[in-house]
Amino acid sequence: MVRARFVRILEDTAGEALVSVLCYATLGGMVASQRPGGPDLPTPVVRVRLRKCGHAPAVPAVLLEGEFDMDTVPEIDRFLRRTFGPFYYRQHLLLDLQGVSLVDSSFVGYLVSLVHHLHVERKELVLSRPVGHVRKVLSLVGLPNVVPVFDSLDEAVAAMRSGELPMIPPAFSTVPASG
Repeated sequence: MVRARFVRILEDTAGEALVSVLCYATLGGMVASQRPGGPDLPTPVVRVRLRKCGHAPAVPAVLLEGEFDMDTVPEIDRFLRRTFGPFYYRQHLLLDLQGVSLVDSSFVGYLVSLVHHLHVERKELVLSRPVGHVRKVLSLVGLPNVVPVFDSLDEAVAAMRSGELPMIPPAFSTVPASG
């Protein structure tokens, strides 16, 4: 399977710039249309976007969508390097997992590596809104014991703005809190 990547800069309704990386799966080595949004373009396998949350100072949230396996996990790192620069691990990071439907061991390994790099720089990785399979995998490997995981993006943003870092991870359940 060959993958094609497109980087798009969009504007949302509030006028904020959204940087979006789309990774498309292709069969036969060619993408039907060479431009994002073309009529014959296949459905994206993964999407990585940046969204500024809250008012000044806004907290940047990296929104992940799709299935992250050994072929697509490198897209996260590429996106972080393009967006924040090569030393992106020198700042706190918030990853929103609501749109992620599948993860494998390479995703978990990437998160563990990212946490290590961030902690060396005395920075935090915060995760928000994992659902279904992703939530279960995170729980099984014990990542919520090391990385704060929040059920809502607003809670994660509030925790990052509180300035109380490093954080003690909140209680975590395989079933998200209803609210």
